[in-house]
Amino acid sequence: MSNFITVDESRTIILKEINGRPFIEKRIEDALHDYSAKRVYAPIDVPNFTNSAMDGYALSYQDIEDDKEIKVIYTIQAGQTELPILESGEAARIFTGAMIPAGADMVVMQEKVNVENNILHFQEGNYSKGDNIRLQGSQAKIGDILIAENTRITPASIGMLAGFGIEKITVFLPPKVGIIVTGNELIPAGNPLKKGQIYESNSLTLRSALKELGIETQFIVKISDDQDETFCEIKKRLAEVDILLLTGGISVGDYDFVKDSLEKVEITQLFYKLQQKPGKPLYFGKRNNHYVFALPGNPASVLTCFYQYVNPFIKGLKGEKNIFKDYEEASLSKEYDKKNKLTNFLKGYLENGIVTVLSSQESYKMNSFSTANCIVEITGDERTVAKGEKVKVWRI
Repeated sequence: MSNFITVDESRTIILKEINGRPFIEKRIEDALHDYSAKRVYAPIDVPNFTNSAMDGYALSYQDIEDDKEIKVIYTIQAGQTELPILESGEAARIFTGAMIPAGADMVVMQEKVNVENNILHFQEGNYSKGDNIRLQGSQAKIGDILIAENTRITPASIGMLAGFGIEKITVFLPPKVGIIVTGNELIPAGNPLKKGQIYESNSLTLRSALKELGIETQFIVKISDDQDETFCEIKKRLAEVDILLLTGGISVGDYDFVKDSLEKVEITQLFYKLQQKPGKPLYFGKRNNHYVFALPGNPASVLTCFYQYVNPFIKGLKGEKNIFKDYEEASLSKEYDKKNKLTNFLKGYLENGIVTVLSSQESYKMNSFSTANCIVEITGDERTVAKGEKVKVWRI
């Protein structure tokens, strides 16, 4: 396998292709799963006025210190803009989010006082100046950075931006992705199987995995194992997307026409064939700013290669940094017999820092993938990897 490159080499090649992505301005509610292309600064203080953190009573701390009789004179609701000025010995019934009136520097929550004839009677406890008050700008002040560059936009960040009155955000333009599935033996679900046929599943797997990244698939095309059809579809479809995913037909069999077709379309090969299991015949190439991943045909190999290469590449194009560092270490729950010198990617289940390598690791089997929550990466020579040994795990 002298012409096979290592997994680390392939990752380095992918990283070099992530640069200079275009960006676009979107309404914040449409930017979910995108990544910020520019810093977002606070246009106002939030809170933009000092307000109560509790339902209770606003008063002067000095009145408590002086053991004064304190009488409830006013009521202040949230949203009220005309406020009284509290004199010594006066308090205001106040509600969460309401402005703090002049003359008050604390709020005592309602559970800590009794009111008789509008006079406050305090329960035992510690009281301090500033209690239960949210100061103006205590979340962020004008000019503070709310969101840095290359930050993923989540429901929480959308809510935060809305709280600052921000309607739009500049994000990296997500890549357009399309899928071509090859194979004479493949038929869609809902049709009766004939001998020698199998149900096609890779397109649905990839479409679902792309959806998790916030990517809507531009097209799914099924083609037969035919040289002319393979060439024509690749040539036509590549121009429609930023990333073209192919499954099957990338090995060296008599009816594997993908590699030759990619060369005829004048796609520059960036790598082909990796020192890994599963998914050795993985191809990555480009023409101008259009990229191709030609994945194997076996379902588990397809999904493994997607998670290890396509997924981080798409995240990188969307704006995520450190795409190949999103792993953790876990201890093997039992020993694993590594029978080759390849990088092994294994379906696993991670819990409390312990990872179990699941059964049914063959590249055509998806039953272990359906219960896995991580991929285990084991490198090095043939050996028995001991129980408790630390290994890399990638959550899925």
